[in-house]
Amino acid sequence: MQAIILAAGFGTRLKPYTDTLPKALVRCNGKPMIDHAIEYLMKSGVDHIIVNVHHFGELIIDHLQTSKYDVGLSISDERVQLKDTGGALVAALPLMKKEKKVLVFNTDVITNMDISALYNTHAHNENSATLIVQNRESSRKLAFNRDGQLTGWINYKTNESIGTVPSSRDNLFAFSGIHLIDLDLIRHFESIYGDHPFPMIPAYLNSLKEYRIGSFLASENTMWLETGDPARLLEAEQFLKQENK
Repeated sequence: MQAIILAAGFGTRLKPYTDTLPKALVRCNGKPMIDHAIEYLMKSGVDHIIVNVHHFGELIIDHLQTSKYDVGLSISDERVQLKDTGGALVAALPLMKKEKKVLVFNTDVITNMDISALYNTHAHNENSATLIVQNRESSRKLAFNRDGQLTGWINYKTNESIGTVPSSRDNLFAFSGIHLIDLDLIRHFESIYGDHPFPMIPAYLNSLKEYRIGSFLASENTMWLETGDPARLLEAEQFLKQENK
């Protein structure tokens, strides 16, 4: 199994921490977030991890090279140009093993979600990508039809939307930042966008006529912590301290 950790963002919501550090090296409960991500992926059976870098990328590279992990690691270097969440996958294609798919993971997420269940759902539904979603409060939601296939996206704060979004809030879920995507679909994106930056969710929505983009609903008792701003970082630290007692 292979995965890519998206660690290239500026982490603007985590200022002032990210004034001198990349988001991936901000500590949560005494450990850099990138280490939480790597340990989780290793426990989930991943044996090859790609990490993309941009903001303070040299610090992440140095950390990865001087730390010892029992897993293969590669760096997708975006220091010249940030590729966004979709372009990052295209940029990393040459580093991916010749497997059918790759797991995509955000560096600011700490979780115990069941990746094996995601793989099983992905295989049986013949999806080209499967997104782990949650039934939780969020200003941004993904819309799915009754078969669990992606149809749209909406931002309730700005009233922006893409694709088909129902007037009711049924079948609307928050994205976990974790998804499984076939390399064939990444190559399709490469044929459309080339090496230009592009965001992932709009690209998924633009591909629905040709590809199946499905969902996997995480159970409500799953631990999922997003550390993207100082308040949530503190909440995550407090939660982990309680868990480790």
